[in-house]
Amino acid sequence: MNQHHILYPMIILVLFTGLVGIAMLVARYRAVREGSLRISYFKYNRGGKQPEYLLKINQHFDNLLETPLLFYLSLILILQQNRTDVAYIAMAWAYIASRFLHAWIHMGTNNILHRKNAFILSYVLIFTIWIRLFLQLLMDSQ
Repeated sequence: MNQHHILYPMIILVLFTGLVGIAMLVARYRAVREGSLRISYFKYNRGGKQPEYLLKINQHFDNLLETPLLFYLSLILILQQNRTDVAYIAMAWAYIASRFLHAWIHMGTNNILHRKNAFILSYVLIFTIWIRLFLQLLMDSQ
């Protein structure tokens, strides 16, 4: 198995984060153009109330810069340790799918129960990756 295959899910998540960032920028321009916010609001993110469409995108963009960092780091370590295998690749793609589902819910209907389930699934996947990596490294040290 090519060790670099573990990077593909990471690259997809980076590109997706970029797309959400572009959507956030477009939504910010829209809010200013429609008069929902003054451009001065963005100096300190104060002095107005964001419209819901902008708030959802802003929150999701922030979310994509939080827990996914653990995902990026785990994949880099897997690559560095030459541990890429079918299980890691499957878990990485499942993580990506759970993040896409979470984004679709968060920036769409924002149903909190559905969003929570997608988020928990992503958490279980990322920590399963970390636990498996930890156990492999532990076994190697014995």
